[in-house]
Amino acid sequence: MKKHMFILLLLALSTSSLSESFVQAEGAQQQVAKASVKLTLSQAQQWARSNSFSLKEAQQTIDRNRINLKNAGKNLDFIPAGTGNGEEDAASSSAWKGYASSTVSYLESKKQIELAQDQTDYTIMKSYYDVLLADNKVKNTEDALSLALLEEKAAVAKNNRGKISPGDQSTIIQNRIEAQKNVEIAKATLRKAMDLLNTLMGQPQGTVYELVDRPAYPKMDNTNLDTLVTRAISASPSVWRQEEAVKLAKMEVKYYTWNSGTDDYEIKQIDVDSAEGGLENTKDQLAETLKSMYFNLQQNVEQYEQMQSNLQNVNKVLDISRKKKERGFATGTEVATNQLKVKQIERNMDELIVQMTLLQHALNKPWSV
Repeated sequence: MKKHMFILLLLALSTSSLSESFVQAEGAQQQVAKASVKLTLSQAQQWARSNSFSLKEAQQTIDRNRINLKNAGKNLDFIPAGTGNGEEDAASSSAWKGYASSTVSYLESKKQIELAQDQTDYTIMKSYYDVLLADNKVKNTEDALSLALLEEKAAVAKNNRGKISPGDQSTIIQNRIEAQKNVEIAKATLRKAMDLLNTLMGQPQGTVYELVDRPAYPKMDNTNLDTLVTRAISASPSVWRQEEAVKLAKMEVKYYTWNSGTDDYEIKQIDVDSAEGGLENTKDQLAETLKSMYFNLQQNVEQYEQMQSNLQNVNKVLDISRKKKERGFATGTEVATNQLKVKQIERNMDELIVQMTLLQHALNKPWSV
């Protein structure tokens, strides 16, 4: 008897709480509708670039290195022919090497701003898509809550006819309460994702956007892996930096000045070997990273195709359950369960498309990740 009274009390309290949450949700939806602003990915990236500290810092570095290069040029009287001997040759060689180093620093700073732009674009793209995925999660949990409410309503009807045990009804009520909590958790995650997006764009916190650029299934690049690696190595800022380090190290050998109190000649040769080893290591690491991305993308393609097959099967089951319901052989809960399965697969496919889109972007610009 006590257990039965507990079930009734739990049902009354949870129903009251649920009604209140629906009122709050409706008010929140009205507020979102009023405040919602359409936002494209391109606009988000533009705002993020304007707000990026790393981009501002990169531009300052360009300005600083431009001045250093100009000053280095003033110290350059002539270009030495090769190795020298004594302090006078050492001064000329030092001026030339200083100018060459300043040139590399200036060119590197120009590449750095391009790198910062690529990284900013990727970061905002991921954040933009994270909001879309978080919104999908909210919809998933809301659909699950709707199903839990149907099951709870059916349990109440069965209880009135004495066709459900108190334990089974308690489990159904707890499932609905858990589903309601999941909705709140998903909404909090969505708010957090939107806050991060606003922070990256330099926009006021609490601004709600309607994200209009939903990623579509990306067309697969038929370029083979070796070509992708070669292309990435050719465009990589890290590889370029290491190549310049090799050139500067070789310059130290070429314009070495004897009897000038500088480092031993053999040390300069070791520096060349070290720089060349660093270059090969950078290329190897980049190639391995690209291989990993490439195979992950291939796996995602296979997984997506499997999801498409699963979606067709679940849609068939949904159609059958609808027809059965029309003839009185299936309940509304059964149909709702199958509808939820369809929507969940569709949203899982959306998530996979986002992963594939980010991977494909990373394959083309691995330094942006």
